[in-house]
Amino acid sequence: MGLKNNIRKTIGFVTVQIEGFFTERFINLCRINNIKIWDIRNIVKGVIRFKIDIYDFKKLRKIARKTKCKVTVKSKKGIYFTLFKYRKRKLVFVLITLVIIASITASTFIWDIEISGNSTLSNEQIIEGLKECGIYIGKNKIGVDTKKVVTDLRIKLNDISWAGLQIEGTKVKLEIVEKTKLDEKDKQNMVNGNIVASKSGIITKIVPENGTAVFKVGSYVEKGEILIEGVLYSKYIDPILVPPKGIVKADCEYVYEKEYKYEKINKNKTGKVRYTVGITVNSNENMLNYLNKNKKYDITKSSKNINVFGNNISFDIYRCEEYEEEKIQMTKEELIELGNIDVEKYIQDELLKNSKEGTLVEKNMTVTDTEDGIKIVTRIVINEEIGNFVEGETRIREQNKEGE
Repeated sequence: MGLKNNIRKTIGFVTVQIEGFFTERFINLCRINNIKIWDIRNIVKGVIRFKIDIYDFKKLRKIARKTKCKVTVKSKKGIYFTLFKYRKRKLVFVLITLVIIASITASTFIWDIEISGNSTLSNEQIIEGLKECGIYIGKNKIGVDTKKVVTDLRIKLNDISWAGLQIEGTKVKLEIVEKTKLDEKDKQNMVNGNIVASKSGIITKIVPENGTAVFKVGSYVEKGEILIEGVLYSKYIDPILVPPKGIVKADCEYVYEKEYKYEKINKNKTGKVRYTVGITVNSNENMLNYLNKNKKYDITKSSKNINVFGNNISFDIYRCEEYEEEKIQMTKEELIELGNIDVEKYIQDELLKNSKEGTLVEKNMTVTDTEDGIKIVTRIVINEEIGNFVEGETRIREQNKEGE
């Protein structure tokens, strides 16, 4: 009922004023005859104002004659009256018709894809797979065979064990269940292969828990070389293939270099911020630029992306923060101090963070003068685990049993 009333009010309603000695009887008769009125206000004695929808307005004549009340229309609102006002302007009706047709046509296309249930597969991978199966943003949904799409998607993406696809309005809802995968440790305990060097370095520790070590402590190994073979050798029995396990640590060398200038430019924010808009079509960026050319700005962009018939379109909002440049002269000692900070940040955020049980062994910094500053080259040695299990066939080496 609430939705029905809202629709009727949107189509059109009238604000009515009644004058007479029997206004209360007028209101009661409206209730008795199921004429819905609302927003009833007593203006003065004998004058009442209320709202009524256009469907019930004609019914007031009979009640007005009975109660001898004068009925006056104070205002008219709604789509019906707007269209009636512009009834002689054919262009308006043409435009409205075109808008309605465009809305109905747009509702037959897919404008959004919602994916749930994925953990290892990314949304981008699934969306790309759907596109190859015939589902993409901008695709007409009429005639789409969802069962065929699901079947093709499971063939395309082997990691999906089950998928359910529904089209609700202009949105595609895809729910998937991924195949259960063995983690690396379980896989390593069940599958043959080798432990291979993930980085180059000098071995400081090699402990084969299962398999045969190929190198000794102190040996230099290149990335990709086999460190522990998935084979057990013996002079009494033939070689046996085993899932390899073990720990291999090595000193790995990294070089970090950066140039620093004696003249440094600082950005001092003025506190003034401007906003502008733009549109990007297939990486072709167009910004409405009304910024002062004599000023400098830090510009950040936030975008809302859509895909229309295969074209990537983004509506962009640019935040332009004004700043003034200030030139500062720095000393050699200050540049070296800055270099030390950058090197330490590189070690902590890049090397140690991305290594397995990594520890800093050595840090050797060399400073060289340049024309307008200095160049700092830092040699860094990190001790870390470099053994990675790689599945595959293991080649058994020929052994001289008598010499072992």
